[in-house]
Amino acid sequence: ACGLDAIGSDSLGRAEIDHNKCVSCGMCLVNCPFGAIADKGQIFQTIHAIKTGVPVYAAVAPAFVGQFGKDLTPERLRSALKELGFADMVEVAVGADLCTIEEARDFLNEVPQKQPFMATSCCPAWASMAKQLYPDLAPYISMALTPMVLTGRLLKRKHPGCKVVFIGPCSAKKLEASRTEIRSDIDFVLTFEEVAGMFTAKGVDFKKIAPDGELSNATADGRGFAVSSGVAEAVVNCIHEMEPGREVKVANAESLRDCRKLLDEARKGVYDGYLLEGMACPGGCVGGAGTMQSPTKAKGQILMTKKKSVLKNSLESTYKEDLEVLEERNG
Repeated sequence: ACGLDAIGSDSLGRAEIDHNKCVSCGMCLVNCPFGAIADKGQIFQTIHAIKTGVPVYAAVAPAFVGQFGKDLTPERLRSALKELGFADMVEVAVGADLCTIEEARDFLNEVPQKQPFMATSCCPAWASMAKQLYPDLAPYISMALTPMVLTGRLLKRKHPGCKVVFIGPCSAKKLEASRTEIRSDIDFVLTFEEVAGMFTAKGVDFKKIAPDGELSNATADGRGFAVSSGVAEAVVNCIHEMEPGREVKVANAESLRDCRKLLDEARKGVYDGYLLEGMACPGGCVGGAGTMQSPTKAKGQILMTKKKSVLKNSLESTYKEDLEVLEERNG
């Protein structure tokens, strides 16, 4: 299952993980037949933060749609999270819109004048793998901040002193959030599976929760980040708005093994002029280690949510004016 061949055997035949290769994609967690591999949870830290009285905000990844069953509709999610003690929530699709705008600008400014192609940056396992195994291609990965980081910065700017908890499908986000330059933006990371456990422990009855209207002003393209090819589609749509008539060729891969093949070809010049999208998990984020629905079912529900979205293109985001300020710390 490991696309980086990071799992081997020691002298006694016991399985061991080579942490110099591992990028925390989480595929071993869901594929181990004995459930012997687990990542570190931060449920205790989250609950403790809530009990201190400090406002704790939930930043929920676009892949959440349908993950908690049919009774927890998107319109009920905010109320359900408040039942757990969260002050409020925001869709990370808002940050995805800002990431889209940033990557579209990067592509227009850099390809092909300064670099042969550009790769997306939002999947931390893909980006870590590319930088680790293909250091010569690392400069071609977009410098755009990930949706998680942009959303965290947005929340902390609007609510100084608050704590931010990212809730999503991805175990690699725990590694990303632990990085020195990110720690102040995201305090804790929980998977959908972990939050489902919190709902059960708290006895939250989704059927009794009243709908709380629209989640946020995220666009259809931002919400599409959860599925494979969704990131590239959003960036291309944004580029076409910025520069009508500009042709953008796209290539994408799912699973780290296929991502390695994609970069092998890119190194040979096969994808010069292209936008490359890499996703560590099959199907995209909907196939992450912390999900509870099949990627196929989850994808269908996300596409339905996209169709219902009032705003379509990321450039329609009401938060785009915040982008320049949020980018400042990145130089």
